[in-house]
Amino acid sequence: MKHLIVLLLILLNTLFAFNVEDLKTLKEDGDCPMCDLSYANLSAMDLSMSDFRDANLSHANLNNALAHKADFSNADLSYATFLKANIKGASFVKAHLINVDFTEARIWKGDFTQAKIEKCDFNNSALGSAIFDENNLSNSTFNEAILYKTIFRKNVIGVPK
Repeated sequence: MKHLIVLLLILLNTLFAFNVEDLKTLKEDGDCPMCDLSYANLSAMDLSMSDFRDANLSHANLNNALAHKADFSNADLSYATFLKANIKGASFVKAHLINVDFTEARIWKGDFTQAKIEKCDFNNSALGSAIFDENNLSNSTFNEAILYKTIFRKNVIGVPK
């Protein structure tokens, strides 16, 4: 029975862990397109200009990260956290943003064009000059968010007041 429990723990760790080689690639090259960084702790890292296109960052911790002009296009960021992250000019084009916590994040000029946005928390975030185009924001929250010059283009449902 004891061996079964140990085996089960190893299996669960393998199923819910990021690819160590992908994290090494990110740290060495600064880019990691199509990488598996699910559940990775990237908090407080400088990820500026990093390429995360098509990457799996679900459940990743990006709290207090610096990711100016990072490219998260078509990435899976479901359940990721960006608490107090500084992600000015980042691209989230066609990204999967489900239950993402952007509380107090600075996302000036962020591009959310065609991103799938569901139940995201943008409370107290700074979204000045951000672009939303072809999104459904109706079940996301924007309490106390800064929306100065934020652009809500065609087909945006649930535009915050």
